[in-house]
Amino acid sequence: MKFRILGSLFLSSSLILAACGNGSDSDNKSEKKEETKSSSQVVKDLQSNAKNVKSYHTDNKIKVSTKDQEGQAVKVGMDVDEKNTAKLITDQEGKKMTIYVQGKKMLAKMDDQWVDLSSQVENTDIDSSLDQLNYEKYAKTLSAFKDAKAKKVDDGYELTYNIKNKEDFTKLANASGNEDQLKQFKSQVDKISGKALLKVNKDNEIDSYKLNAKLTKDDETANMKTNVTYDKLNNIDEIKIPDEAKDAKKIEDLQGGSSNSPSSGSSSDKAS
Repeated sequence: MKFRILGSLFLSSSLILAACGNGSDSDNKSEKKEETKSSSQVVKDLQSNAKNVKSYHTDNKIKVSTKDQEGQAVKVGMDVDEKNTAKLITDQEGKKMTIYVQGKKMLAKMDDQWVDLSSQVENTDIDSSLDQLNYEKYAKTLSAFKDAKAKKVDDGYELTYNIKNKEDFTKLANASGNEDQLKQFKSQVDKISGKALLKVNKDNEIDSYKLNAKLTKDDETANMKTNVTYDKLNNIDEIKIPDEAKDAKKIEDLQGGSSNSPSSGSSSDKAS
């Protein structure tokens, strides 16, 4: 199916949307008389404040569905500590998996078995996504929202970015650094339309991100919805990889060497 890998593509994108919560020393700022800010200023203040964020929690939900098939929702909860060590818990229709990421090390617990997926970090462009687990680096990718429509709300601002074509989406996603994934996405989709909504709170922190888009390829269409929320800003304890994970088996060994080449696992997707 033409949209077979879109879910994982956007899931990767949603995983790098990370941060938010409660501010530390910004209460005095919020007490000052507030003036309506432009979208450019909202993003600028957000990016300036990002250097103070060292840890966070984010919940992500993504769902891709077509006319003939109701898509499965994928949920991902992620904690990132001050050392950029991440713990993710994924849930796809009740099937859960725990993943730890530390530098270029990636360990996952699947069906009560620990698996070392570190080779996948080097063999795919997920490496650039993991680099953006750093909140400050991620905030720099939001510059496209400087051209969004800003609306002042009770607890901050909502920035709406309208997507009329692939060029609009490319501008939104280009800063993520996932060039290979973006190129793959553009080759799979003829048309895309929708909107992205970024909500920023009064303390210049990300509150939520929503993306609702319609994707078209030839005579097929798919609807994709992403919902990301953030909390526990600077309130995540040090994440330690469990001792039992030290005996994790390498994915290459479990697959009998069939995954030594990164293309071996993706050929069926390309053929879809």
